[in-house]
Amino acid sequence: MPPYSSAPVRGVPAGSPGALSASAKRTIAGLSLWWPASPLAFVLSTVVGLSSRDRGPFWEVASAVLLWSGIGGVVVAPAVGLLIAFRLRQRPARRRFAIMGAVSLVVCALALLFWEFAMECAPGQAC
Repeated sequence: MPPYSSAPVRGVPAGSPGALSASAKRTIAGLSLWWPASPLAFVLSTVVGLSSRDRGPFWEVASAVLLWSGIGGVVVAPAVGLLIAFRLRQRPARRRFAIMGAVSLVVCALALLFWEFAMECAPGQAC
């Protein structure tokens, strides 16, 4: 009889690098979903912030929470996801988070460039 078994493999052993715990899968999925939801958080933050000036402090806090959630989704989600994917040796997740980080960097650079041009003085005005 050969030293190996011809029985089908039912799953990956728990100690191997390919095995992912359920919490790691949920974390990768959550970070992957947080990133595309961040523009919605920015838009909601703007809508709530503009309409909350005469409503009360609760809506100002809600606007701030949405704003920081959007910023976290753009900045924190790709960085933490990339670290987790490297640690767990997940090649598809690494690729996904690297692309997410590159897109986030481009969008942030364009937003800063737009902000710089928007803050420029009008002709004839002293700044």
